[in-house]
Amino acid sequence: MDEPVPHGIVQLDERPLSRRQRYAIILAALGELIDGYDLIVMGAALILLRPQFHLSPSQIGLLGGASFLGAAIGMMVFGDLCDRLGRRAIFIANLLFFVVFSILSAFVTSLPQLFAARFFVGIGVGMDVPTSTAYVAELAPRRQRGFLLGTLVNLTWVVGAMGSNLIALPLIHWFGPDAWRWMFGLAAVPALVVLLGRQILPESPRWLILHGRPEAAKHALASFGIEADAATLAQLGAPRGSYVKLFRPPWRSRVLLVGLIFALNCISGPLATIAAPYVLRTVGALSVTASLLFSASIWFVSLLGIVCGGMLIDRIGRRRLLYFSAIPEGVAALFMAVAGPGSPVALIMGYFAFAFFLWLGPAFLVWVWAGELFPTQLRGRSQGFCNGLCRLAIAANIFLIPVGVAAVGFRASIVILSIPIFALVLLVNRLSFLDSARRSLEALAADAR
Repeated sequence: MDEPVPHGIVQLDERPLSRRQRYAIILAALGELIDGYDLIVMGAALILLRPQFHLSPSQIGLLGGASFLGAAIGMMVFGDLCDRLGRRAIFIANLLFFVVFSILSAFVTSLPQLFAARFFVGIGVGMDVPTSTAYVAELAPRRQRGFLLGTLVNLTWVVGAMGSNLIALPLIHWFGPDAWRWMFGLAAVPALVVLLGRQILPESPRWLILHGRPEAAKHALASFGIEADAATLAQLGAPRGSYVKLFRPPWRSRVLLVGLIFALNCISGPLATIAAPYVLRTVGALSVTASLLFSASIWFVSLLGIVCGGMLIDRIGRRRLLYFSAIPEGVAALFMAVAGPGSPVALIMGYFAFAFFLWLGPAFLVWVWAGELFPTQLRGRSQGFCNGLCRLAIAANIFLIPVGVAAVGFRASIVILSIPIFALVLLVNRLSFLDSARRSLEALAADAR
């Protein structure tokens, strides 16, 4: 049975979103638009960077994975700091960091400089992910939390990713081989806009309560149209969190299992995301323009998957949605392996099916579980650790696909990458605590104690 939670927090859980609440959640989620654009733009940029820098398959993999390695480090470090210093402080500071290194990425003159710049861009991205997702989880009503934390956040991410491919096309037409500089530098523009909008957001009331700041929590709740008594809020402090506590009982097994779910999804999922332009160009033998157009259309199919998943996640349950999406996703990967080489049409159709089912469930369920299954004092750290494992898995995928295609062929590479998808289904089937829909964050955290 769900445990009672304080009056002001009950209203956050139960009442419809206020206009200010909606504004705060959207601005937090827009950080993922920047993340999606900047991380996926590398797929388009690599098409131009490969001949310009005479990149080998291993160099393509290392350069493509640089920002993901940086993001993994940023997530783990700043997941801890956002639990210590607050959500608001980090998700404003990270955008400044991101803007600087995005611009620097556009002016590099050597491969080591580009690797370093993309690595630090990744750190900026990693600063935002655990912070903004924790903020969204802590403001979302429990009946809409799956939609807001999973669908909205990933919807903005995919819009950014799709935009990176669409913007690449006119940039290549206008600037030719140097268009990759504009692709990287333009990421600073939306980051500045979101930075300005975030200035007026209050701190998370749940974080303020946890850190013994009842008056500030009262004012933050009031900004969302919720009245609360500071004296009551003052009684609700809790022990501070740390990574040491996250990896001790009762949280250790939960965070390792959710982290494994992230890693299994992220070792295979980039096949339909970052790697798509490269595969379509090299395996499908499409032109640069056609590769980017079909990559953008794959993102459109991904959007459809997210919308459909958002309609289902808070209705049919988390685990059931995973079964309905991951099993067809694995089948689509096997179809690509069998029919894709030698048939661009079959390759593209397989990509469409793979992307739809990936984003129907697995790609955003992992964000939901990492955000809602842990207490406030550990939420940033859990997102940082789990998302960090995801980014390391993506970096491995980006390195392995060009190397694997060159060494053992496309078919064998994709068959190997389908194995984690089916392993994910088997793992989720064993974990009943993943059925977390429509319950308060406090009740979900109490289950593990």
